[in-house]
Amino acid sequence: MAIVKTNNISLAYTIETSLGVAGTTWYLLEPNDISTFGATITTVAREPISKDRGRKKGTVTDLESAAEFEHDLTLDAFIAFSEGFVFANFQGDTIGNPTAVDGTTETFTVPSGPTLSAEQLVFTRGFTNAANNGLHEVSSATATTVVVSTDLTTETPPSNATLETAGIRGQSSDFALTGVSGSTGTLTYAGPIDLTTVISVGQFVHIGGLTAGTSFSTSGSGYGRVTAVASGSLTLDKLTSGIVNDAGTGDTVDLLFGRFLKNVAVDDADFLERSFQFEAAYPDLDSIGTDEYEYSKGNRANTMAIALPLADKSTVTFGFVGTDTEVPTTTRKSGASSALDPVQTTAFNTSSDIARLRLLQDTTGLTTCFKDVTLTLNNNVSPEKCLGTLGAFALNTGIFQVDLEAQVLFTNSDVTSAVRNNTTVTMDFILENGDGAIAFDIPSMTLGGGDKEFPVNESVLVNLSGQAFQDTTLGTSIGISLFPTVPQ
Repeated sequence: MAIVKTNNISLAYTIETSLGVAGTTWYLLEPNDISTFGATITTVAREPISKDRGRKKGTVTDLESAAEFEHDLTLDAFIAFSEGFVFANFQGDTIGNPTAVDGTTETFTVPSGPTLSAEQLVFTRGFTNAANNGLHEVSSATATTVVVSTDLTTETPPSNATLETAGIRGQSSDFALTGVSGSTGTLTYAGPIDLTTVISVGQFVHIGGLTAGTSFSTSGSGYGRVTAVASGSLTLDKLTSGIVNDAGTGDTVDLLFGRFLKNVAVDDADFLERSFQFEAAYPDLDSIGTDEYEYSKGNRANTMAIALPLADKSTVTFGFVGTDTEVPTTTRKSGASSALDPVQTTAFNTSSDIARLRLLQDTTGLTTCFKDVTLTLNNNVSPEKCLGTLGAFALNTGIFQVDLEAQVLFTNSDVTSAVRNNTTVTMDFILENGDGAIAFDIPSMTLGGGDKEFPVNESVLVNLSGQAFQDTTLGTSIGISLFPTVPQ
């Protein structure tokens, strides 16, 4: 009998074309632990009144299908499922996987998509030639070509190479910072791009580029949240300390940003219902040399828990509720044998990769010293059962909840006052590494808990819980901003 080597099992996913119907492009995952995968069968035995005094063979009455696994928090894994958990499309342009690079004309050939403008920035990764990877300024573009100002090398890219929009390169004196007071201010722009077409309210941006030559000469660089956008200006809050007024005279300044995701109403154009199918591959399951494959179908995103433990790497636990899991088979589904490898695979650590982590009451800091944070998104998905159907006929999606569990250093009595008074607070944290950055923004939240711990020879700690609710200005309970690249 063959012995299945559990450390050789692999997990892949595809986005379904409809509930329970697999797509044809598959992607490999790198889970740390698979806690749930497959069908749980319920059987009910017959227990008749009989002289035999025994059970009779029962019958299968129900099936529950689910998948749950822990994964290091990497950009590839997060991007793979975040739209499904927020039930919304990313706002902003992503061009997809280039099919060719021409080093003579400095051109990327891309699938048909939005036409980019001169002065936009794109970021590429996964190419064989190093010259083709990195940040590039767009010179011109069509729906299927992107011409850049960088010297490229001709190649046919790997299938997992990517090109995505990454910001704007303002030419000499295009950008200026005005009216900066504390953590608020305005960024003006005199270039050719209409900012309303590329940036959304609620999104985080990074002022300043990867080098001193693409940043303001006087002001510091850093992040800010967009509270209003016009064709030639951004109104900002939550500015990084050190950002000050700067006329930008003679400066070439990069404004870095990527895509933006927020929860929306079901009648919004960006509302999305997405389901996933997972493949577990079992080498030598029944006999040496014969691999078998198990498919978990019709999975809706249920819970996503992002954990930031002290002095460790960040992890995320994805939980899905499905309609069915098929029995293992030797026949693979279309495209599964050529599943794409992930590219953005560097895990975020919780020591040097946290660019910002703040809990605020209005603009007043309640705490910046956190010992532990867990952010959970919950869609309250449940299976709908019908007579005549084994497993789920459909899946119900409940109320979208964003919850926080945190332990903080007790350095400000306003923390406990905010709990007692049910005060509206806001929280944001930004993770960044060589693969890019993610900014999480909870615009409005109330705090619970407040119990304290008094460890010997250590500072007093406060345990907090948080419940996000729809912000009256931004109209959302969470905003997530992606950055293909940021300064390190």
